[in-house]
Amino acid sequence: MKILVISDLHIPIKSDLKSLDKLNFGFYDQIFLLGDIVDIEVLNYLENQKPILHAVYGNMDDFYIKNRLPEKLYLELFDKKIGLIHGHQTGRAIPEKLLKYFNKKIDLMVFGHSHYQEKYEIEDTLILNPGAFCEGEYAEIELNDSILEIKLLHL
Repeated sequence: MKILVISDLHIPIKSDLKSLDKLNFGFYDQIFLLGDIVDIEVLNYLENQKPILHAVYGNMDDFYIKNRLPEKLYLELFDKKIGLIHGHQTGRAIPEKLLKYFNKKIDLMVFGHSHYQEKYEIEDTLILNPGAFCEGEYAEIELNDSILEIKLLHL
């Protein structure tokens, strides 16, 4: 399974809808969208793509997005426990504190907010921030029964 990971789109403030045309949505099975989408039309556009969309809202999202999306999301894929959260909940997006929002052990936490692309481990939990899509940063996850591989990418 291939998963596209994007956060901090900031469309139409720092980027535009055409920037999403640079991604080949047909290549992915799922999308993890980590907030700061900003405009409801962008969410509608992403929901209409082929991949299954899993999304949470960010602090910059409008009223309509915040009423449609959860603050955090917990998923189980291929026996991996995955947490999605934007990151504004701890101010500057402090991963050690964000982990506590899930109240359970997770294998992978994916967050945004800081506009800083990174992947590392805290104890036995992989931490991924795809960076800010409005700055051309995103990530891919390859996941199946035996593989959990993360790639940090740039447009």
